[in-house]
Amino acid sequence: MPENKTDKINEQSDSQEIDVEESFSNDKPEAADAVEITDDSDIKELLAQKDDKYLRLAAEFENYKKRMLRQSEELVHHAEAGVLIDLIEVLDNFERALDSAADKKDFKAFKKGVNMILEQMKKILDDHNVSQIDTVGKTFDPDLHEAVMQIETDQQPEGVIAQELSGGYKKGKKVIRHAKVGVSSGRKNDNNNDNDNDNDDESK
Repeated sequence: MPENKTDKINEQSDSQEIDVEESFSNDKPEAADAVEITDDSDIKELLAQKDDKYLRLAAEFENYKKRMLRQSEELVHHAEAGVLIDLIEVLDNFERALDSAADKKDFKAFKKGVNMILEQMKKILDDHNVSQIDTVGKTFDPDLHEAVMQIETDQQPEGVIAQELSGGYKKGKKVIRHAKVGVSSGRKNDNNNDNDNDNDDESK
């Protein structure tokens, strides 16, 4: 009789099951690889090894933190030193300008020298990513501006900055000093103008 196809499939599946079982049996760890614990002393020794490993890792991590902190402090120190050197150069130029004004008594030359120093200072701020905050004509923003007064004016609509009293600065997007400003409260009160006109009519 011809062999049934179903019997062939069953035989193939049986052979595959045998192969799978053999592969799993080959993956089993050998007895020599297993840790054999026979008594309490072995347990204590194993725990001692684990404790020693943990202490070593903790010490290495603590050293890593100290090293990172030291490197951060050094970076800050170098950055501050760079800014101070730039400011010292500005101070030198101020002293030269004062000496020149004392000798020549030339106000125009002194003013020109001070303006040059001002431009130098602005460049230093720009090199360190420090920029001035826009004020007059801009909408008041409490994240950038500090309102110290309200101003009645026709020049700026209500809520818009009409006057800068002290400049503000930011480094990148972080504000390092808010700008002190006067904010427009809008037009002057029209009722006051009407009262003034009425008074003028009564006096006539």
